[in-house]
Amino acid sequence: MSVCCRSKALAVLGAGLLSFQLMAGELPLPPELESSPYPNVPVTELASATGLVSLYHQINYQLSDVESSSELPAIYVENLPKDLNALPTDEKSQTFIRLLLPTIVAVNNEILAARKTLIGIIDKSQDQWTEDEKAWMAKMVKDYGVKANNYDELLLQVDVIPVGMALAQAIDESGWGTSHFAVAGNNLYGEHLPSGGGKFLTTPGGHVKVAAFDSLFEGTASYIHNVNRTKAYRQLWLLRKKLRAKHELTGYELVGGLIHYSTRGQAYVDNLRALIKHHNLDSFDNAKVEDSSPEVIRFGR
Repeated sequence: MSVCCRSKALAVLGAGLLSFQLMAGELPLPPELESSPYPNVPVTELASATGLVSLYHQINYQLSDVESSSELPAIYVENLPKDLNALPTDEKSQTFIRLLLPTIVAVNNEILAARKTLIGIIDKSQDQWTEDEKAWMAKMVKDYGVKANNYDELLLQVDVIPVGMALAQAIDESGWGTSHFAVAGNNLYGEHLPSGGGKFLTTPGGHVKVAAFDSLFEGTASYIHNVNRTKAYRQLWLLRKKLRAKHELTGYELVGGLIHYSTRGQAYVDNLRALIKHHNLDSFDNAKVEDSSPEVIRFGR
């Protein structure tokens, strides 16, 4: 990639990058490697979905306002309530989107921070790399399964998933946050246990192991990393690069690269596009989390 093209790539990254654990002078970790992803603030415990709805009413957090202002409150929901299904249908869908939006934006912001750093390092001659930069690049190459020195391939993979696409997949795979695996294991995206192992839940009969995560942030970061690392999605990476260059990167367009995500194939893609269109999910692609007064919500078990 030329310096000119990389400079253009930097320009579209935007401002407001968020990394809760980043200290001055440190190189940003991609979100799947974060050990403490949430702000260091006291956790607010809630007992039910109605408690979260009340909180959103108190601060006037409405999706229509996010669509018009692109501003999100810094309220991060760590896990799902058990009783989302008890809410009226429209309120359930509005609540699920509101609780997940800041997490998706936060994960994407950390990917953008890593991508911006990656571009900056690639633009320099390798003999100018610091020892920290060399170690960071080695970690990224390993994390994304890229051959050594194939940095253009790495840049192809280290990129965001549009908010509308992530929301649509979470809605489809988790049944609006009501599935057993979503509630018990923070698995909103239907991820099976990876070959490397980890925490898991089992399907009835124990025939399939489904990945489990400590938080919605961890589950979302793992899902995006899975899409960005798995070679079966190479056509999605190439489509994303093409759409980004044309300033047309949206969830509606990029889900076309998910033919291999589900055994449902094209029907799966069509359903995601219907969700994105019906719920106007691409309207949140430019949402930014406010920096002030962060809060972390946890539902008791």
